[in-house]
Amino acid sequence: MALQRKGKIETAEFSRESVVQIRTVLLLTFVSSHATYNYGSPPPHPRPDDDAPVLLKDLEHKKSLKAEAELPNVMIEITRFWHGSTNLSSKLQDVEGATVFQVPFSLKRFDPPELAFDALDKKKVQRVKRTEVTKVLKGFRPLHLPVNFNPAGRVKGTDVPISEGGNRAVNVFTPDDRYIFQDTAFPWSTTGKVQTASKGCTGTMVGRRLMLTASHCIQWNKTGPIGWVKFTPAYYKGAAPFGTAWGERILYWNRAPGPNLTDFETAFDYVVVVLDRKIGNLTGYTGFRTYSPSWNNGHYWQQIGYPSDLSNGEAPAFSGNGSITSVDAYLTKGLHIGYVLGNFIDIVKGHSGGPYWGWWKNEPWPRVVATCSSESFKPKKDKSGDNNAGGGPALYSLISYARKNYS
Repeated sequence: MALQRKGKIETAEFSRESVVQIRTVLLLTFVSSHATYNYGSPPPHPRPDDDAPVLLKDLEHKKSLKAEAELPNVMIEITRFWHGSTNLSSKLQDVEGATVFQVPFSLKRFDPPELAFDALDKKKVQRVKRTEVTKVLKGFRPLHLPVNFNPAGRVKGTDVPISEGGNRAVNVFTPDDRYIFQDTAFPWSTTGKVQTASKGCTGTMVGRRLMLTASHCIQWNKTGPIGWVKFTPAYYKGAAPFGTAWGERILYWNRAPGPNLTDFETAFDYVVVVLDRKIGNLTGYTGFRTYSPSWNNGHYWQQIGYPSDLSNGEAPAFSGNGSITSVDAYLTKGLHIGYVLGNFIDIVKGHSGGPYWGWWKNEPWPRVVATCSSESFKPKKDKSGDNNAGGGPALYSLISYARKNYS
């Protein structure tokens, strides 16, 4: 894909990451073998893949779909222990008149194994492009699960006052319209609690064994392997209806250790975790769609996370009254494009990594457009204190690469 510039450039900032921020006032034309379109403002004539999602108000009246098959009889993992070598001995003992065979032993706690990692580069992404995967990725709705277009099991949360300050992955706007829910229907089955070596976050299934979350949720060690990751879909106060899965490998564009994120880090604040089992066959998984600026200010997006304030990270919260209001694009040296999507959708600590998704007409699955990232640090263009999500074509490339190589 070639990049052509038209008009006068107002600003071009080079950061330590050697990237160029594309201001939305610029008129840039991306030329590919498929289409030519102006970036920087909504296209005057939307491309075929820019049709808008279903409005949230219309989803409120959409009827649920019933399950069409029986639940499969499969083994799920509830918990796992790691321990070092130990000497075991057995003995017979009389306990209340019964002979009991005992194997006493003690276990020393060990952390789960650390993960391998795979940083995307230009050559890997080019291999994905040659597969002719479009910028619209399908989801998978398992027939053994019903479909709810809004989550059931509502428990109204407590209003949270507006908090000021920067460099935090939190912001709630009055009134707080989030609510706690418990729902194992699709697609709420695809989201779950992410536990890592350093914090708790939210994740979403985007493939049979592929889980999407935020880069700043990962424990990025300076040298050597990466800290462990555990994912529990539809987790609710200790319940694990679909079991748990553990990460084996991290796929990413950029490491964002946090807690303070630059705009560039936010634009690429997402990773795909390759899990040790195909738990997506049970939960289903979402589709993906590259965000279009023509959708700005439209009330299309649902957001899910495990908030620290309403549930202490023990139950998911739903926010279903949000719009994305701004798009800022950032480039890597290889011209891979990540978006910072400004919005006023309520999030707090724990929502990080959770999906922003919308529904399209006649589709039984939602499509993710971004992951929850951060709150703005510096006021810009009267968007002081807005929340930021990471997305864009680079997120499409990441999920495409993961599906191609780790299905």
